[in-house]
Amino acid sequence: MRAMAMPSYGPVEQMKLVELPTPEPGPGHVRVRVHASAVNPSELKVATGEVKFLHGRTFPMVLGYDFSGVIDRVGAGVATVAEGDEVFGFLPYSGSNKLGAFAEYTVSAASGLARKPASVSHAVAAAAATPAITALQSLRDLGRLPSGGRTLIIGASGGVGALAVGVAKKLGAEVVAVCATHAVDFVKELGAEVVIDRKKEDPLRVAKGHFDIVFDAAAVSSWSATRHLLGKGGVYVTTLPGPAIVFHLGLSLFTATRAKIVVVKSRTDDLALVGRWLTEGLKVPIDSTVPVRDVVAGIKRLAAGEMRGRISVDVIGGF
Repeated sequence: MRAMAMPSYGPVEQMKLVELPTPEPGPGHVRVRVHASAVNPSELKVATGEVKFLHGRTFPMVLGYDFSGVIDRVGAGVATVAEGDEVFGFLPYSGSNKLGAFAEYTVSAASGLARKPASVSHAVAAAAATPAITALQSLRDLGRLPSGGRTLIIGASGGVGALAVGVAKKLGAEVVAVCATHAVDFVKELGAEVVIDRKKEDPLRVAKGHFDIVFDAAAVSSWSATRHLLGKGGVYVTTLPGPAIVFHLGLSLFTATRAKIVVVKSRTDDLALVGRWLTEGLKVPIDSTVPVRDVVAGIKRLAAGEMRGRISVDVIGGF
């Protein structure tokens, strides 16, 4: 099969088209003919070796976490899906991930994907996978966001943040969002009641009232900087591990608020819920689409910032 792969850790520009053996699914797994993927910040970090724990260390290394496609082979013990099913999901953000989705085929645990609704395109399903589940597990599970609650979403025009606005609305919450000037109208269209332009105002000074959750989708702030915005029992959730959050995880145990980091897991039930929301109007903003042969350009665009939503990757027609 064809794939875009890194020959070693280093600049993402060294990713190139290679021929690899087509993978076989083991017990509990399925092989998926990939139609679409999407770009995440993790691709650049893994490629350069910055976060080696997020991906297996076998080279050539095929990146790409999100996928949508069609099952073409089923491993032993799989009864929940069958060959020919259209499915979507994302691969583990862990060392157990040996083969990403920037390839004609990938292998996924059957428990880590869901059927794609027929009315949802492969591009939209793949673009929704990681950010929608990240937002859902951050807001519903870590933050226990109540219906009628309030959340402050930092980085609301990025891949995760833009989906988080819609997910929070589906959970019945009021959304105050933070983004740059170029994306203010875009974030309002996603459903945020209040949008703070971080280029013109300090959002941590002008945000009004207290919040049940501060969701730092862009991982640019901290619990200590935002704790004054949290009500009693409120939670600061970030998407990126680091020394500061580890310290704050412990320190927050002695206060009326909490600091948490999301470790996103691909689960069939959560993906199925997102799939239903997609048929009900959950918006998945796609900034641009690149063929998989040009995925390096997509990764570089993401790194440059100032996007509106996700960068979709056309795999089935992109080689």
